[in-house]
Amino acid sequence: MKKIHIFAISASALLVVFALVGLFLYQFHGFHDQKVFSGNIDQDHISNEFDADTDGDGVANLKDSDANENGKSNKQDVVSEAKRLVGVLYDPLKGGHGNIGGKMGFIVCIDVPRIAYADAGISLDQLLKADYARHPGHYETQGGTNTPATPYFYRRVRNVYDYARGNGQLVRHASTPKVGDIVFYSRYHATLVIGTHKDGTYDEVSASPKKIYTRETLHKKWKIRDVARLLN
Repeated sequence: MKKIHIFAISASALLVVFALVGLFLYQFHGFHDQKVFSGNIDQDHISNEFDADTDGDGVANLKDSDANENGKSNKQDVVSEAKRLVGVLYDPLKGGHGNIGGKMGFIVCIDVPRIAYADAGISLDQLLKADYARHPGHYETQGGTNTPATPYFYRRVRNVYDYARGNGQLVRHASTPKVGDIVFYSRYHATLVIGTHKDGTYDEVSASPKKIYTRETLHKKWKIRDVARLLN
């Protein structure tokens, strides 16, 4: 009778394997350019994340055709940054458990427009924070658990929806998409339009748990939905 050899993998070996896998995912499948938020383009002691005039030219970001003053239009920056997010893993924990996934660079659906807009010099975080200070009634505060003082206020689709609705930037039942539109599939899922075509189709970048990683979908057939249209 042949002897059957059972090879036991030690706990330390498993830890090494998990560490290497984690390092690989962190390095090659995460978003790590936090300077789009923590940087300070105009050196005014206000981080980009909460700067209403990122390039310091005296024009508010949404009214500035080149909010980060890099020589490219806001739409160009939004599109190029969104494309750069393709392949980034979705955070299955959705920010939970101490935001372990977020710290590894994994993202949720609203992070796609949030990061793309931030790279253009337009911070959704700043827009939401300023609007909440002026009009807290725009938002469902849920007994104080959904305010700018809470960790995930800026990463909730419904808050971006409510911001757009409260500021005349929500297009209800949009008949056609435009580049830069944040498309709402519900109050809990959103994608970003990065291209439109003469045949009525469009391109989008989206992150979702079903897709596992951020993807670009080309020539998608448009279905009438609500959109946040922040860019002219």
